[in-house]
Amino acid sequence: MAFEDLGTWLDVGPDSDVVVSSRVRMARNMACFPFVNRATQGQCQEIVSLTRQALSECDLSNEPTNEMIWVDLDQASDRERMLLVERHLISRHHAETRASKAVAVARDESMSLMVNEEDHLRLQVLTAGLQFEQAFSRISQVEKGLESTLEYAFSPRWGYLTACPTNVGTGIRFSVMMHLPGLLITREIERVKRSAKDLHLAVRGYYGEGSESTGDLFQISNQITLGQSEDELMAEFQQRIIPRIVDYERQARQMLLKKNPLLLSSTKISC
Repeated sequence: MAFEDLGTWLDVGPDSDVVVSSRVRMARNMACFPFVNRATQGQCQEIVSLTRQALSECDLSNEPTNEMIWVDLDQASDRERMLLVERHLISRHHAETRASKAVAVARDESMSLMVNEEDHLRLQVLTAGLQFEQAFSRISQVEKGLESTLEYAFSPRWGYLTACPTNVGTGIRFSVMMHLPGLLITREIERVKRSAKDLHLAVRGYYGEGSESTGDLFQISNQITLGQSEDELMAEFQQRIIPRIVDYERQARQMLLKKNPLLLSSTKISC
């Protein structure tokens, strides 16, 4: 793969002084195959092959970048896999597992499809700032295009079946990468974390689960997908939860600028 050909999707978006990016991720598994952790190497190879064929038949004509670059991770070097992790195109788990696996990446890096990560398929779309509607529209188009060829594991009672119980239902995760230096300096970030836990949200570091915050960046996502529709989850996240955290961060920045501006001399904060 010619990694130097990849572009970048990151730009200025709504509320980008606090919200660096928005991500929508969907987890899907194919019917008639065991989950990845129970599948044989041969079954994993078949899943990779079926996904690549389905993607080649998927109509991406409405995509701003309709070309997807396919990467066979079994043949990628450690350095190339780590580059994909650092660009948030695959997870550390995906880079390190032994199962036959692959990833398809949009040329501008705004979309990727992980094959045989924790689930058979994990599709994600990234946008700059707070723009969940745009990301959800794109991911839904591709997910439905794949479904025209692939049969998903689905239960009339439980919804989409996933390897992790917290993803059962819609199989969707909404997350934002937020720059929260004001809350960190004022030590209000712990209060935000406690409130997030009560709201069934996960607050993680720059690289997601198991990582620490880097550069005052935090990843916040929903933890429950069962019992609510995609539209309900998105509306609550975008219209209620994230704007509240954005307001807290802006208030913290304004307070610091008034009370202790010297403390910010070595910290880049946009107000």
